[in-house]
Amino acid sequence: MLDEDASLSPTSRRMQARIIEAVIDTVAAHGISGTTLALVARAAGVSQGVLVFHFRTKEGLLAETLRRQNADYRRLWQAALTRSDPLARVLGLIRTDYSAPVCSRRTLALWFAFWGETAARPICRNLCETAERERALAMEEAARDLVALYGGPAPDLLARSVDAMTDGLWLQMHIHGARMPRARALGQALDHLRLMLPHLADRI
Repeated sequence: MLDEDASLSPTSRRMQARIIEAVIDTVAAHGISGTTLALVARAAGVSQGVLVFHFRTKEGLLAETLRRQNADYRRLWQAALTRSDPLARVLGLIRTDYSAPVCSRRTLALWFAFWGETAARPICRNLCETAERERALAMEEAARDLVALYGGPAPDLLARSVDAMTDGLWLQMHIHGARMPRARALGQALDHLRLMLPHLADRI
């Protein structure tokens, strides 16, 4: 589900959602530099004038796509924080990171395309840094609660290790495609967590 501006008319919301989906497909296929308004318009089945009306420029279109992807991801991982047991929260955050909406081949291509632009595009850097910081803090808090309740390694080490493992597995999934399916990546992430928390391995 895409993040939407409630002030827009239903028609405009549908049109923007359609365009954003076209951006995702285009960036996944051509990268950021290869994405043009003409390609997005063709994929969305609209004129370039419609893109300019809704998003003004290519930069505006890319920034809005990243905002919405970050918002979608945020909604998904925040759902994991409703659990009272901190181990369940950590597991929920991990499982979210390997769910289809977050790390399909299409969405991983989009994430890596944007991450590759953080040095050159300040808007990408700012949006990515803000989203990453909030998500990292959520894992750190869950890790602190887990270690306080069950024991384990230093909470900041646990949180960083889990998220670093995910970063690496996402990269392998992006590079290797079907040879590294989501289920296999999730299994490796859970195996890693068992190594970090051997006393809780039977619950992971």
